[in-house]
Amino acid sequence: MQERVLAADGEGFYSEKYECLLFFVLPCSFFFFSLLQHVFERQRHEPDGAWLILSLFSFVGVVAQPVMGMLNDRQRDRRSMLLVCAVVAPIVALGYNFGSGYAVIIVLTVLLSWFQSSSGSLADAFAIEIANKEGFSFGSVRLWGALSFSLGTFVTGFAYEKFGYDKSMYAYFALSVFVVVTMLLFPKMKPGGHKFSLFHQTKRVLLHRRFMLFVGISFLLTFASAVNFYFLPIYFKEMAFDKSWIGTAYTIAALIEVPMFWLSARLNRRIGRTYMLAVSALAFALKCLVLAFSHHVYIVLAVQLLDGISYAFFAGAAVETVDALSDEAAKATFQTVYAAVTSGLGGIIGTAAGGVIVDLLGAATLYLFLFVLCLLSAVGFVAARGEFRSPGSPHSGVPL
Repeated sequence: MQERVLAADGEGFYSEKYECLLFFVLPCSFFFFSLLQHVFERQRHEPDGAWLILSLFSFVGVVAQPVMGMLNDRQRDRRSMLLVCAVVAPIVALGYNFGSGYAVIIVLTVLLSWFQSSSGSLADAFAIEIANKEGFSFGSVRLWGALSFSLGTFVTGFAYEKFGYDKSMYAYFALSVFVVVTMLLFPKMKPGGHKFSLFHQTKRVLLHRRFMLFVGISFLLTFASAVNFYFLPIYFKEMAFDKSWIGTAYTIAALIEVPMFWLSARLNRRIGRTYMLAVSALAFALKCLVLAFSHHVYIVLAVQLLDGISYAFFAGAAVETVDALSDEAAKATFQTVYAAVTSGLGGIIGTAAGGVIVDLLGAATLYLFLFVLCLLSAVGFVAARGEFRSPGSPHSGVPL
């Protein structure tokens, strides 16, 4: 009996190490998508055409994520669709090196978006299931993704400057091979529960009242985050700040995420997921309030710390809450639907709505509007606290 316990502990140790490795490499590979703009420069597409192609990533991702999640839940191995994405996406990306013409680029973009956009939420669903079974925190794994994210911009820029666009795509391919090898180190994981038809699976998600309530409250915060990401440069321009500080603002937010993910993994068990989500919303609300009224660039840069704190506190707690609410046979479906609505639709709607508000009222007023949304989100998380626990879930003993 003692040998079996030790073996199980050892397996859990290696599972956590493999997950940390997976979450370090996977986000880093995403940064090679920032090189796609050079495809359009090299092939001399018109700016409107370039934006049309880039916008396909958001629209295709909203559809692709739930579909890939439902397909993954119907497989005999939880790794299946994530492995498919890790194999197909880099092969399609290499097509940019050899393809030419507007139609070819559109086809490649649709295919790449379909398989790559699903990777993050599928990885979250896979990681949290292992974390639950092996007894370690999902947040402790997720911090490696934050570290990778903070290093990704530097790696991508260096690769492009040193080797050029074509060879950078081969580097992305090599990283993806590493992801596949890491995935194969995990044991095969069979999904539990009864399998439903795709139609019934969709119906179960859409009619899950507590899950849809959580999606709605989360949407307020992710909408605000998406608007901030796209319109912060416009805010700097309107405030007459030096444009060179924009990169610094994003860097400050990214760097603080790593220690904050470490802290959130510990606070999550102490104060509960719901309060972590509320603190995340309040932190972002405070940042938006400062940007609405401040006219000093150094104060604006300082509150970018709240951006990183908000994201770190939100990311792990949100994934764990979705896992607690989801059906055993549809873990990946719930995670991918949540990501598609909050991050996907949130980004699309946020970009359009933010543009209208800035044109009519200005960037400062936009941030005042975002402050109200984040405040409503924080209140919603606390008010609906009792709704976000599934009695039979692995998180039932975790404080809310």
